[in-house]
Amino acid sequence: MTATALTLRHLAFTGPNKPIADIEFGDGLNVIYGASETGKSFILESIDFMLGGGEDLRDIPERVGYDRVWLGFEAPDGKPYTLERAVVGGKYSLFEGLHKAVPEGVNPVVLNGKHNPQRNNNVSMFLLGLLGLSEKRIQKNARGETNSLSFRNLVHLCVVPEGDIQKRGSPIETGDYLTRTPEMSVFKLLVTGVDDSAVVPVDEDRTRAASRAAKAEVIDELIARYKEKLTSIVGEEDDVGELEDQLSKLEDALEVERTGLQQLEFEFREIATRRRSYRIAIDGADERRAEIEELLARFVLLSLSYESDLRRLEGLREAGSLIGALAPGRCTLCGALPEHQHPDGDDCDGNVELVVAATDAETSKIRLLAKELQETVTQLNEESAAIEASKPGLEAQLSATDVELSRITPTLQGQRAAYSEFTEKRSSVAAALSLFQSISDLEQHKAELEEETTEPKTASLQPASSLSESVLDQFSEHLRLLLQAWTFPETERVHFDRATKDFVISGKPRGSRGKGMRAITHSAFNVSLLEFTRDKDLPHPGFVVLDTPLLAYREPEHDEDDLSETDLRDHFYEYLSKHDDRQVIILENDTPSNAVLTRSQTTFFTKNEQLGRYGLFPRPPTKRS
Repeated sequence: MTATALTLRHLAFTGPNKPIADIEFGDGLNVIYGASETGKSFILESIDFMLGGGEDLRDIPERVGYDRVWLGFEAPDGKPYTLERAVVGGKYSLFEGLHKAVPEGVNPVVLNGKHNPQRNNNVSMFLLGLLGLSEKRIQKNARGETNSLSFRNLVHLCVVPEGDIQKRGSPIETGDYLTRTPEMSVFKLLVTGVDDSAVVPVDEDRTRAASRAAKAEVIDELIARYKEKLTSIVGEEDDVGELEDQLSKLEDALEVERTGLQQLEFEFREIATRRRSYRIAIDGADERRAEIEELLARFVLLSLSYESDLRRLEGLREAGSLIGALAPGRCTLCGALPEHQHPDGDDCDGNVELVVAATDAETSKIRLLAKELQETVTQLNEESAAIEASKPGLEAQLSATDVELSRITPTLQGQRAAYSEFTEKRSSVAAALSLFQSISDLEQHKAELEEETTEPKTASLQPASSLSESVLDQFSEHLRLLLQAWTFPETERVHFDRATKDFVISGKPRGSRGKGMRAITHSAFNVSLLEFTRDKDLPHPGFVVLDTPLLAYREPEHDEDDLSETDLRDHFYEYLSKHDDRQVIILENDTPSNAVLTRSQTTFFTKNEQLGRYGLFPRPPTKRS
């Protein structure tokens, strides 16, 4: 490892009443692989966040309840430090030593997140100070103006997310035109150790000329980009009039297609509405029949209850008649003698005639209820029969609508597809015309700029960097040897193209290859830069974090982008695992080579508690019902 390099030691998340979520990093190669959505990419995002990243951490469900992030690392002299930050961003707390909780009795140093070269109380100046880069300056534009180096200028060269690792642009650049000059200056600083403190801005007159030339250069780049987009849309076609004619015809065709589609959709909705009404009627009939069956079952029980009551009342009446026919004697209820009986009194229950009369009245009432019940049962049976008779007709109508829908659906789908095709074509032609207009406007603006001055466009421009060919050749050769060690195909020659700020490998521009090849060559650049600075004893952050470098094994774009049948993966891991003097952290979906699987610094994220490790965050507890 270079004398001016950092070494990451751990990343941890903590929160009240939450188990710690952490991952350890060792010297040399660290591999974290496994299933998607387990936190691998979130590790890279969190490292970037702790190295001064201004964007908030992605709010993933697993992060809920965690409020702090801890990044432990060692300085070039081996002294350990820990940066702590709230997950919502803001300032940092700096502790000496490696920690995953606030140490007792220690007051941390508070660091701001924003770079400020005038003060040392920010994380950028602290990290740059550890690397010996705090006084460095980089050129920010073609006029020769310079800025103080920020640690964020270095991060894209050592922390590479999946989206960037497969991009078409140069690995030296982030893709922002406004930062191309400082990014090239940063690359020069790392491979030579020389910053741009000596660069002197051009005078005002030359500055204006340089500004015009720079604008013209940007316009040229925009025109080239628009023309490339235009070619991807309409091929080599460049006749605006023909495109406008196509657009007019497409709009007419779209109107016809729209009318036909509206008619078909109206017919489809009408049939679907009828079908829904039939379905509702059938379901309602079934529900009503079930209700009737339940009522009839209950009425059977009620009828039996009425019959039982009638038999009981009949028994009471017969008993009363028999008692009334007996000679006067002791009362059968209270035992009183005839001379003491008062059957007409209110307090006597032994008036048999009244009992018989009451029994007759109750009997008449129950018989009336039984008659009404029978009438109700008859009505329900008739309603059930009517429902049963109507159901076949409803089902026949439902089937008929199903047939109608089956007939019209393919036609409707075809009409929709045709309408979508016309819409896409119209959008494509409209986009092409818009690009034509943009190109025309840019060319006119460029012509106006060129009329303002007769000076050569590059007369007052300062080069974005003073990188010598010898240094570029040395770095290109280092990159070639590394690709060769990984058994990358066709590595006879590698050279740097100053126009694209990218590398050409055996005659093929790196950015013109498939995304899988771009990912592996981007990774090779980052590792080469780490090794080159180490060999030259030059400053570098000291570590590289790569997300999905071996994309060509999993999602190749085409046959030339497919490395699945090669042994590059094995040589890739073998090469990186043999060197503990540089720290490389690989985040991958697929299983690495066997030589790496047994290493203690290889972690398998599975989303399965029974196998490997669940993920960056522990599995959340299952909610009890």
